[in-house]
Amino acid sequence: MFKTMTLGEISISAYDTAWVAMVPSLNCPDYPQFPNCLDWIINNQLPDGSWGDRELFLAYDRMCSSLACLVALQSWSVGHSNIEKGLAFVHENIFRLHHEVDDYMPIGFEVVFPTLLDDARSLGLDLPYDSPAVEKFRQAREKKLKRIPMELLHSRPTTLLHSLEGLHRIVDWERLLRLQSENGSFLFSPASTACALKYTGNQKCLDYLNLVLGKFKDAVPNVYPVDLFERMWVVDRLERLGISHYFENEIKECLEYVFRYWNNKGICWASSSDVSDVDDTATAFRLLRLQGYPVSSDVFNHFKKGSEFFCFEGQTSQAVTGMYNLYRASQIMFPGESVLEEAKSFSRSFLLKRKSENRIQDKWILSKGLKDEVNYALNNNWYESLPKIETRNYIDQYGVEDVWIGKSLYRMFLVNNDAFRNLAIENYNFCQSCHKREFSQLLRWYGIQRFQSLNFVPASAINTFFLISATLFEPKYSDARTVSTMCSILATTLKGLFHSVIPLEDLKQLASAARRWDPRILESSSKDIKHVFSILYSTVDTISQRAIKAQGRDISSYLRNEWRKFIESLLIEAEWSFNKYCPKLEEYFINAKITTGLRPVMLATIFFMGEKINENHFQHSSFEQALDLIALLGRVKSDVHGFYNNSSRNQNRLSCVSLYHGENPKRNAVEVFGHFESMMDETMKEIVKEILQTSNLPKQWTALVLRMTKTINFFFNKLNGSLPSFSHMSPYADLALFSTIGYQENIQDCTTQKYLFPDSLFMKKV
Repeated sequence: MFKTMTLGEISISAYDTAWVAMVPSLNCPDYPQFPNCLDWIINNQLPDGSWGDRELFLAYDRMCSSLACLVALQSWSVGHSNIEKGLAFVHENIFRLHHEVDDYMPIGFEVVFPTLLDDARSLGLDLPYDSPAVEKFRQAREKKLKRIPMELLHSRPTTLLHSLEGLHRIVDWERLLRLQSENGSFLFSPASTACALKYTGNQKCLDYLNLVLGKFKDAVPNVYPVDLFERMWVVDRLERLGISHYFENEIKECLEYVFRYWNNKGICWASSSDVSDVDDTATAFRLLRLQGYPVSSDVFNHFKKGSEFFCFEGQTSQAVTGMYNLYRASQIMFPGESVLEEAKSFSRSFLLKRKSENRIQDKWILSKGLKDEVNYALNNNWYESLPKIETRNYIDQYGVEDVWIGKSLYRMFLVNNDAFRNLAIENYNFCQSCHKREFSQLLRWYGIQRFQSLNFVPASAINTFFLISATLFEPKYSDARTVSTMCSILATTLKGLFHSVIPLEDLKQLASAARRWDPRILESSSKDIKHVFSILYSTVDTISQRAIKAQGRDISSYLRNEWRKFIESLLIEAEWSFNKYCPKLEEYFINAKITTGLRPVMLATIFFMGEKINENHFQHSSFEQALDLIALLGRVKSDVHGFYNNSSRNQNRLSCVSLYHGENPKRNAVEVFGHFESMMDETMKEIVKEILQTSNLPKQWTALVLRMTKTINFFFNKLNGSLPSFSHMSPYADLALFSTIGYQENIQDCTTQKYLFPDSLFMKKV
C-alpha cells in the first residue's frame, strides 16, 4: 500500500470529468480534445439518471455533477438518451436542494451551479430555470461576486483559482495564466484547469490534464495531486487506530516527505502549492512536532486575523474539521507559544458552540464518527488521553465509508479502508488477550508476595496495571508493562510503609539495608520492614537478571541506586515529620520530586522498551531534565489533589500547597490554587519541549516520558487521584482490559508472543 504512494489515490469526479470533456480539440475545435471523457460520462450515468457519488445521495453533488455532464453531452450533441434521463432527474429532484444542510455544500457550489444553468440555457437544455431553488442560488452567487476582490483574484494565488469554471465569463484568462501552479494546473483542480485550457489553449494546462488522465485513464478526480493530504491523514489514522507500530518505517518516510515541503507559511493538500490552509498545516505541525521535527508555531500567525483564526483567506464559513485539527495541534505547545494559546482558546470555543447547537457537521467530510471525535477531544486533553483508550474510541469512530467534500464528493482509499479497520480490530483484541495474560501473572505475583497482608498497601494497587497497559499497550512493550507495574506497586508499598506508624528507627534500618543492599541488616527489624525489603530485593534482582537479555549487560547498580535514593528521600520526609521540621518550598521540592517514585519506575521500564540504553544517555542533561520535570508534575499534582480533595489528615501532611501558603499568607485559596495550576501547565509545556527538541536521546525514552506524563494527568484528572478497588474496577479499566471488539477468528494467540518474564518468575517464593 505505502509503496504505491505517489501523488495520491482518490476517487473519480463526474463533475470534473464533464469539464474536461467540454474542452474542444486544440487542432480541430469541432471535436473534443478528450473524447474518452465523453465516453466515460455516457457509460457512468446512474440508474436514476444522475451523475455523482454512486453510494451516497447528496443533492448538491448529484445536481451539480448532473448539470455539468448534461452540458458536456449537449455541447457535442452526443448521448441523447443520457440527456433525456438526466433532464428528468433534474426536474424531479431540484426541490431537494432546499432540504440539504448548508454545511454540506460543495466548494464553490453557489457560484458554479448558477453558471452551469446559464451554460445549459445557452445550449437549449430544458431545465427548471425558474425553480425557487435556482433563484436562491442565483442570489447567493450575486452576493458572493460582489465580495470577490477581482483584482486580488488576478494578482496572487488564492483559493478562488480552484473554482474558475464558475467565473469563466468574467475573468481575464491571460492574466490568470501567470498564477498557474508549477504543474500547469489552477490550484490542482481539473475542472478549473480544463476551463482555462478551453479559453487559452495553454500547453501547461494540457500537460497537467494529460498527467491526470495518464493516472486515471478516462476520467479525473476533483483535485490532484493530494500527496501531502494522503500521507498526513494516513499517518493520523494509523496512530489513532493503534497500529502505527506495524508501519514505523513507512510513517517515517511519509513524514520526511511532508517535512520536505513544510514552510513558514504553512502547507495544503498538494506539495507544489502556493496556497496554504490551516487544516493541513495544523495536521502536519502536530505530526511533525510529535516526531521531533523543528516546526515553528509562528506558522499559525498566517491564519490569524484579529482574535480569530481562519482556514483559508477569504473564507465565508468556518469548517469543523479545520478547527478540530487546529485544536489538536495547539495542545502540542512549548513555553511562550502565545499563538498556540490563542488558537487553542479560539478553536475550543468554536467547537463548544457548535456542540451546543448540535451542529457538529462539516463542509469537508461526511463522517459517521465526527461528532464523537470532537466530543472526545473536548472531554480529553491530549496530555491526559491514554493511547489505548483513545484507540478504543477511535476504532468505533473510524469510518470506512467516510466521504470527503470538495467540488464534488470523493473518497480517499488509503485513508479510509477495510484493511486498516480490520487490522485495528485484530490488533486491539490481540493486545487484550496479551494484557489479560500479563494481568493474570501479576495477580499471582501479587498474591505470592503477600501484598494483601500489608495493611498499608491499598487493595487497588494491582489495578496499576490498567494505567500501564492503557499507556504502553503495544505488544512489543509486554515486558515493559510487567516491569513498570511491579515497580509502581513497589513504590506505592514503600510510600505506604513510610506513611504508616512504623518507628523511625526501623525506617532508618530499611534505608541502611537499601544502601548496602543487604537484608541481613534487618534481622532485628519488624515483620513488615523485612517483608517489604524482601519483596524489593527479590523483584529488583529478578528484573536485573532479565535485563541482561534485553540490554546485554548488568543494570543492577542503576536499579539499586534509584531505589536507594527513593527510600532515602522517604526517610528525609519521615524525619521532617518526626522532628516537626518545616522546610522551605525549594528544599521541599528537591526531596519531594524523588518521593513520587517515578524515577525507579521509569528507569527500570526504559530498559525493556526495545532500545539499548547506555551510560551516555543517563548523563545527558535532557535525560535528567525530563525526569526532573515529570517528577515535579507528579508531585504538584499529588499535593494539590491531596490538599483540596482529600481528608483533613492529608491537608495536615506536608505539601507544596501548605508550604507555599505559609510563605505567602496574604494569598487566598483561589490564588494559591491558581498558582499551582499555572505551574502544572508550564511544566507540561516544558516537558513537551524538552523531550521533543532533543534529538540524540533514545526514541523510546521520548515515548515513555510523554506517555507517563499522560498517565499522571489521567490519574489525577480522570480517576480523581485514586484507583478503584479490584471489586469496583473503573469503567476505563473494564474498557481497556476486558472488552474486546466483535469476534475475530484469525486473532493470533498471545501465547506465541515471546516474553522475557516466564511464569516461573511469578511462582518464585520470597
